[in-house]
Amino acid sequence: MKSLKLRLLAVLIGTVLTLGLSHVAAHASCYDYIAGGNAYGDYECRLISTCNDSCTYRCTCSSLFPGYSCKSVLQEAGFEMVSGPAC
Repeated sequence: MKSLKLRLLAVLIGTVLTLGLSHVAAHASCYDYIAGGNAYGDYECRLISTCNDSCTYRCTCSSLFPGYSCKSVLQEAGFEMVSGPAC
């Protein structure tokens, strides 16, 4: 009986630690700085805020291919455009 209680306690502690650490890792998913490029141009983005599970960046673009805008570069890179703060 004592061995069963110890095993149950060990499993409970392991579960709580796993859930707690995964929660912290999920909220630490915003990078401070992102840079890259694609066929339309290059971009540099800096983190300006985080809220819940969203990261808000301020971005600048360079080396734009003629006829394309910074918005085109960022959309091709997978960024989502928002009109204001996420929260």
